[in-house]
Amino acid sequence: MAHSMEDERAQLRRAIDAADHKLVQLLAERRELSEALGAIKAGGGQAVRDVERERAVLDRVVEAGATHGLDAAFVERLFQLIIDESLRRQRAGLDARVASGTLKEARVSYLGGPGTYSHFAAHAHFEGRYSGLEPVIKRDFAGIFRAVEAGEADYGFVPIENTTTGGIVEVYDLMRDSDLKITGEHHYKVEHCLVGKASGVSQVRTVYGHPQALRQSQRFFARNRDLKPVPVSSSTRALERAMDEGAEAAAIAGADAARLFGLNVIESGASDHPENYTRFVALAKNPVAASPLLPCKTSLVFVTSDASGSLVNALEGFRREGVNLTRLESRPIAGEPWSQMFFLDVDGHEEDAAVARALASLGEFAKSIRSFGSYGADRLPPASRSPAPAA
Repeated sequence: MAHSMEDERAQLRRAIDAADHKLVQLLAERRELSEALGAIKAGGGQAVRDVERERAVLDRVVEAGATHGLDAAFVERLFQLIIDESLRRQRAGLDARVASGTLKEARVSYLGGPGTYSHFAAHAHFEGRYSGLEPVIKRDFAGIFRAVEAGEADYGFVPIENTTTGGIVEVYDLMRDSDLKITGEHHYKVEHCLVGKASGVSQVRTVYGHPQALRQSQRFFARNRDLKPVPVSSSTRALERAMDEGAEAAAIAGADAARLFGLNVIESGASDHPENYTRFVALAKNPVAASPLLPCKTSLVFVTSDASGSLVNALEGFRREGVNLTRLESRPIAGEPWSQMFFLDVDGHEEDAAVARALASLGEFAKSIRSFGSYGADRLPPASRSPAPAA
């Protein structure tokens, strides 16, 4: 009897594996069809995103799922993910990029080395844009900017803000003084874990981590007061120390980094906040602009006069034109006490009529403006199903 049940279990598992294989094949087939459609839309000058079409797809698949007893919310979430992946791949072909049309493998400069969040975010961002990525590793943000400006790297890839710690001040200051432009953005979910050779937290005494990772894990250390946090220059260095020093040493890093270095995830969920995202931007010298067919963002820095109401007047054009401001970050101006410059992100492409009019209005009130260019927006609000008819 036991043998018969085991045979039945094995048979069902083989059937599930076969069904999974079919699902993957169908997803690949759908991706190819979607990319072919995207190419036709781009050739015809049509916008990449069609929210009404997405809504119709969701309505159709949820209705089809109901006939098979599938939960509507599950089907909707699944197809929103599929649609989002389709948009991501289409964006990769139309986003801003370095001028060379023959470039196959991009040289990308980022902070740290293998196992850092920059490492994983950079590979995720450039996947689909190029056949490969050649890392140009630097120890500081200034080195990344210099590498791109000197032609050592095609792109710089830097974190610009985090949902828990705010804007990265040094990056903003470097952008202000550089001629580089933004070619794209990537939001990477940061999920800090305690990783190392130990099998449990009780074996660990010292925890290495990048200072920012340690700051974002304060609640974890408050729960584990016997652990000694030690800041190091990068997550790569923290992982190397955990590798070299045995079970009593560990690192704050991601689960992907643990797999890369062959370490255990001793405890997950070390982040103070579960929704911890870092926004990265890719930077290049004199890039080809993103296609206006993409859902885009435009970033710029401007300086207003010190007259009363100058900032309100400068921003009034965006309100009047219905252009959404997604970020406004102020920074002091070196050598000019109490003067401020403002970094601004808005929804839309510089060539969009409403955005162009709002920028022209800004120019009437700003002492200076410098655009970092327009690039594909990474996070798009998902389409939702059509509202239920009124009773």
